[in-house]
Amino acid sequence: EGLVLRDFIKAAPEDPEEMFAFLLDAAKAMADADLAALCTKSLEANRDKLLYYPAAQRNHHAEMAGLLYHVKRMLMAAERMCQVYGHLDRDLLYTGVILHDMEKLNEINANEFGIADGYTFEGILLGHLIQGVKVLDRQMEELGFPREKALMVEHMILSHHYEPDFGSPKKPLFPEAEILHYLDLIDARMYDMQEALDATFPGE
Repeated sequence: EGLVLRDFIKAAPEDPEEMFAFLLDAAKAMADADLAALCTKSLEANRDKLLYYPAAQRNHHAEMAGLLYHVKRMLMAAERMCQVYGHLDRDLLYTGVILHDMEKLNEINANEFGIADGYTFEGILLGHLIQGVKVLDRQMEELGFPREKALMVEHMILSHHYEPDFGSPKKPLFPEAEILHYLDLIDARMYDMQEALDATFPGE
């Protein structure tokens, strides 16, 4: 096998094309036609950037295709959560997972190696939660979304950081929004812990 770029730079451990396909398949498999259309549209529109974008400038998933890896693992965890808590609306939760950080693609400045060197003008002034709500508001209007469903999707994006200190003006007000926050937190913490462990020698 020839040389692979991912062997020379900090990159997610899975193939970006396969991770993208995993998310797109999940979006297309949704029973809710509105949510399926929204997630599919958003994923396909952002495909090129998703294949290399990091999830952060530093800290968790600051690596090539880190955002995709973060969302993929959150989706896998969301699937398990729906098995445990049967009352969760699976399509709504999946939508929150797929879309919650999508505007990081326009919040962070990153090159094709997934290396970030700062934030965009919009990222500095608004941040990915507000940017996300703006973009989704427009997309859902174009798709003719029912108002209540649109508001629930926007609430999930807006509330997933949980605290005003971290950018959320509202705390989660329904189960799917609440669990989205914890799925995000769990994946970030597990990533950071693994990074620390990888840099630790046996017995230390």
